[in-house]
Amino acid sequence: MQQNIIIPLIIFTTTLFMEMPAYAQAKTNLPADRYDTIIVKHQTRIVKKTPAVKEIILPAPEYINQPYYYDKNGNRLLKLENANALMIVKKKTLGLKGAKQSLVMDAPSSKIRFIAKKDIIFFIKTSGDVIDLTSYIKLYQFIQVEQKREATITSKEGVLSDKDLAKGKLISFNVKMISKDNYQVQLAEQLEAGEYGFIWVKNMELKEYTVFAFGVDWKSSD
Repeated sequence: MQQNIIIPLIIFTTTLFMEMPAYAQAKTNLPADRYDTIIVKHQTRIVKKTPAVKEIILPAPEYINQPYYYDKNGNRLLKLENANALMIVKKKTLGLKGAKQSLVMDAPSSKIRFIAKKDIIFFIKTSGDVIDLTSYIKLYQFIQVEQKREATITSKEGVLSDKDLAKGKLISFNVKMISKDNYQVQLAEQLEAGEYGFIWVKNMELKEYTVFAFGVDWKSSD
């Protein structure tokens, strides 16, 4: 009786033991889960600061009704030469060759000179009662004549023409208000080398005028 019980138990145990390697092998052959790991290094973003643009405060003229040359590199104003000019009326050949009205200054050249021939800017401060500045002040080019400087203000041709009647010329410019009573004078074209002067023309009946004179010299490389 005991022998009959033992034999089946041995068979079951043996069968179970024989099947265990197959189960273990099957479990071992299952594909393992795979995980891809990406390591990202944290970098602090550097924000470049744009340097602040320094505001340039333009200088203001000290005296009214007097043009100043603006030195852009030094952000400063330079006074022009205050010269006296006589208004002279000349008639040639009793008026047959016409007549001219000219401003004549002593000395053939100005002591105040600028090398730059372009981007020449002037500042003018007024008393506040000027509506159109270009109607009150003019810029003339002066010509050297017999150790003097001369600019023709008006000329009238006569019966006989005279090519040498007019000397110098009127220079056009634009005016821009930069602050109350302060104006910036911008030239419409580049200035030639030579002598120049600003003149207030409110009253053209005077015999003597104040000219704010200056000279322009070109660089040797120009």
